[in-house]
Amino acid sequence: MTHDIRIFGIRHHGPGSARSLVAALQAFSPDIVLIEGPPDAENLIPMAGHADMEPPVAMLVYNPKDLEQASFFPFAGFSPEWQAMQYALAGNVPVRFMDLPMSQAFALRQPDAQLTLEMTPSRGQDEKASRDPFRKIALLAGYTDPERWWDAMIERHPPDAGQDPGAIFTVMLDLMRALRDDKSHPESRETLLREAYMRQTIRAAQKEGFSKIAVVCGAWHAPALAETARIKPSADAAVLKGLKKIKTDATWIPWSFDRLASQSGYSAGVVAPAWYRVLWESDPAAGGTPEPVVRWLTLAARLLRDNDITVSSAHVIEATRLAGALAALRSTALPGIEELREAAVTVLCNGAEAPLELIDRQLVIGDVLGAVPAHLPVPPLKADFEKAVKSCRLEKNTQEKILELDLREAPHLRKSQLLHRLNLLGIAWGTTTDSGRGKQGGFHEHWKLKWLPDFEIRLIEAGTWGNTIEDAAGRRAHHNMRDTASLPELTQLLGVVLKSELPLLVPPLLRKLQQISALATDTLLLADTVLPLAEVLRYGSARRLNLDAVEQLLGQIIPRVMIQLPAACTGIDGDAAADILKKILAVNRALGILQWADQAESWQQTLFLISTSAATAPLLAGLATRMLFDKSSLTPEQTGDAMRFRLSRAQPPGESAQWLEGFLYGSGLLLLHHRELWMILDDWMGSFSEEAFVDTLPLLRRTFSQFSPPERQKMLDLAKHGAPAAAAQSDGDWDADRAAGVLEFVRTIFQS
Repeated sequence: MTHDIRIFGIRHHGPGSARSLVAALQAFSPDIVLIEGPPDAENLIPMAGHADMEPPVAMLVYNPKDLEQASFFPFAGFSPEWQAMQYALAGNVPVRFMDLPMSQAFALRQPDAQLTLEMTPSRGQDEKASRDPFRKIALLAGYTDPERWWDAMIERHPPDAGQDPGAIFTVMLDLMRALRDDKSHPESRETLLREAYMRQTIRAAQKEGFSKIAVVCGAWHAPALAETARIKPSADAAVLKGLKKIKTDATWIPWSFDRLASQSGYSAGVVAPAWYRVLWESDPAAGGTPEPVVRWLTLAARLLRDNDITVSSAHVIEATRLAGALAALRSTALPGIEELREAAVTVLCNGAEAPLELIDRQLVIGDVLGAVPAHLPVPPLKADFEKAVKSCRLEKNTQEKILELDLREAPHLRKSQLLHRLNLLGIAWGTTTDSGRGKQGGFHEHWKLKWLPDFEIRLIEAGTWGNTIEDAAGRRAHHNMRDTASLPELTQLLGVVLKSELPLLVPPLLRKLQQISALATDTLLLADTVLPLAEVLRYGSARRLNLDAVEQLLGQIIPRVMIQLPAACTGIDGDAAADILKKILAVNRALGILQWADQAESWQQTLFLISTSAATAPLLAGLATRMLFDKSSLTPEQTGDAMRFRLSRAQPPGESAQWLEGFLYGSGLLLLHHRELWMILDDWMGSFSEEAFVDTLPLLRRTFSQFSPPERQKMLDLAKHGAPAAAAQSDGDWDADRAAGVLEFVRTIFQS
């Protein structure tokens, strides 16, 4: 029996490649279609034709005993391999995967295996690019990027009328033969194993009686597979002999254009998935519009209008003409994404680059997430996750979204617990943020949500901890607690555990915190625990938690911090002082949250010791003085005396500047509201010699750069015109009778 084997070599996902492949398959009418893919996932092929399957999707093949061994095989609607599967399924043509099974590839990658894949060592992007064989062809054609060359020549180049649809693959095969004749870079063992297995698969199809065999593979492998008849089966069998296997599982998962894009690091990715989808859907034979350029620019104009940027129909017309002119100048049959972006910036964005980021995100890469049928078998943890997501009415969206929660409402509380539990499992679907525009306070949380396809494999990995989200999060948190002795890490873990509603883990976690804190001698580590524990108490009331043990623990830690902190502020350099400054502010904020009267008085004594000690770092002494002034523990007169001393000529200018930086940290409003302090500062700066001023200027600029522009402007006005004199007031200006009438009126209002 004669066998007709057609090799269809493709480079990556693209509408031009997919369209040419479908046309070539229809013209060839094969008996069987062999696709470069893992045979482990061959049972997933029939699901590709399911009505609920919405690309982009990916096949996930993994080792259930070692979930770090996992591989993704993504497909978009315009992927040639996806269209090959659709063609075969629609015509009842047998279709198989023919690449080296992942069961063998994973076994080869295990460190104790007798044979190992000779994987290319990790290199930088520039070195990888220099070894890309397609780069030579691209350079000859005038392109610096091989992806741009492939896009211009293949993906957006319409075939000539009457041309053999398979001609492009014949040309590609000849090109790959020429490139593979270059022996300067020998093939890796992985490539040789894969190609040997693919040839064996082709021979197996021949033995089964298939006479017309279509082989869809990567362009680089095409010459090796075309030589199947010339290479002895025994040679390939010898190459593959002794390969071990391990058990693998496979499933379909949703994917996204963001992960399909080459910018994400995916080696077979494309530059502009969203534009490629427009190109694919514009095929008139498939019922699409024949004007992809007009459609894309219209979508761009609509996107800009939705974001309050004025764009008219005339803009779209002019942008279309400009894109066409650029394509003609560059000798391409159709404008590509470069021409479209340039036209959009020039015409739609009026030359501004900022709106282009929005266009790139939505219409170049694209915010598209695929979907798979709901009835696909999923691990127990994944099923529990989907149930929880549905119960909480959350949507897995690849576009960033802000979620504002009121924890006094039960549905919102459930959402918060789910997101915190997922974070414990390493699935950072949501991250808390302080930038919410809604209500603030202890009963409110603001989350930034963004779903990534990688989370699908992380859900499978998390299944090793338990079959439900609650059970898995609890076991993972217990593991983290057992393996760490860091006070800050344990404190942070306690907060997340409480917010995740895992009460069984709280007692052992508190016991370990108490044991480690009792033995801790590092004041700064203890200080790091105060604010997180205070925030636990702050949020505990919103979550109806019993936090007596946390309160007791804080009652033990805070006095120790107050006693030891003044000594920790002495004999340190500027970097250490800047680090301790943040810790002092954190402790101060924590005490403000707690509102414990006895601790507040002790804290003021601690600040007084820090501010008055001659050995204290000037930055911290200034901060402590400012905090005492803000708490009214120092009068303006006392603060002025301290400022005069610290800014006197007896003090080195550098130390004085550091003290001033700490004193003014966070806000310079007190200089604007207290004339005496401003005058002290003015006199100090006026006393500088030219040399001292030049030495001190960088510190002063750093200090004043922290202030808001309005504050700096007011200080500049004061420096120019001088501080206004305080308004004189005497007892003669006070009308007691009129004041008594006003007081009586105010008293009546409050009593009513």
